Amino acid sequence: MSIDMRTRSEADICPVSPGEFFNEQLRAYADSGQVYMQAWLESNSPDDFTVECEGESWQLSVREGRLSVADGVAHSGLHVRMSEEEFSGLVNDEYTPITFFTTGDLDIPRGTLEDYLDWWLILRAVVDKRPIHVSGAIELLAKDGSQLDLEHKFSIEDSIEEMRYFLETAGFLHIRGVFSSEEMAAISQDMDTSQSEYTDGDGKSWWATTQQGDRRLVRMQAFDQVSDNTARLLQDPRFTRIGEIPGLGHVHNSLEGNQIEALIKPLNVVQGISDLPWHKDCAQGRHSLECCSLTVGISVTGADEESGQIRVIAGSHRALIRPSFVRDPKSFGLPVVDVPTSTGDITIHLSCTHHMAQAPRTRERRVMYAGFRFPSVDVSSSNTARTRLNAAREAAQHMSDKRK
Repeated sequence: MSIDMRTRSEADICPVSPGEFFNEQLRAYADSGQVYMQAWLESNSPDDFTVECEGESWQLSVREGRLSVADGVAHSGLHVRMSEEEFSGLVNDEYTPITFFTTGDLDIPRGTLEDYLDWWLILRAVVDKRPIHVSGAIELLAKDGSQLDLEHKFSIEDSIEEMRYFLETAGFLHIRGVFSSEEMAAISQDMDTSQSEYTDGDGKSWWATTQQGDRRLVRMQAFDQVSDNTARLLQDPRFTRIGEIPGLGHVHNSLEGNQIEALIKPLNVVQGISDLPWHKDCAQGRHSLECCSLTVGISVTGADEESGQIRVIAGSHRALIRPSFVRDPKSFGLPVVDVPTSTGDITIHLSCTHHMAQAPRTRERRVMYAGFRFPSVDVSSSNTARTRLNAAREAAQHMSDKRK
């Protein structure tokens, strides 16, 4: 088992003509890809799907478990309009419906985003030859064949091979006591004194409004540039060793100019994103080009259900499921795991592991997040798809309504 989910490279990306795709390629994909959606279709019956692109339309339907395509507009069901560039990016896995939703480019004359996500699952299944997940398809087993202990906490001195197996199987990892309480107290102090370096709307911070009407700074990007303690931490072997766990050469290479972010989780946020709902980090696209990267959380303060702990759906990195807008996380038949931490602990989750942050109930939480990527992933591309994806991620950061 490996966390390298990449099946495409930048060299594989080429324009996809909607006419050629629907009239030729999709029929071939449907014949060979039937097996990848068959189990899911036994309990799901998506309505017809019309794709309108540059004045032309095609209708997709599923009848008796078979995918078919015809010209024209279906009389009912989902209807989506998109440009040729958007369509090409969707097929090439550069975009998802979530991308268009967050940028405001989603054009659905009829139907819902949830309908669109169901058809996105079918598209990915037949194009990528990847089965749509159904409950019971994934087992989380230890090396001896017993059930994996999902509450296990590792030490930074533990075997990398043992941590690797757990990460590959469960999609997350909890390492206790990596940094001392004194080290975290110094960083917490920096989080207080550095807030003057950030202003609402500066493009390098997130802000939220509390029930009391206070405007609060909740995320400070490029925190190592204002905190010497954090800059030293990024060079510490206890941190750099994290990249060795997958055994695939991961390097600490987060977003350009943003090596680490410092987060404050206040109580009673009513506007702005502070506590993210269920999502995969690849929900905006490029799963088959970049996954899996590592997201590393450093607990500046401890976290539990009272202070806004992280939760994960174990094994979800191995499942083709909705990347966001999850109504019932238990519907996948995978364990939903709370990950309470103590000060100085580290959590790791993969970029395609479903996760969320609970809203704090009685006390605030402080945490820092950094990332490790495959060394070969190009994060500086300036093409249209990359520009749109960056815009989608920026829009997601600043959406004003909290989704529950």
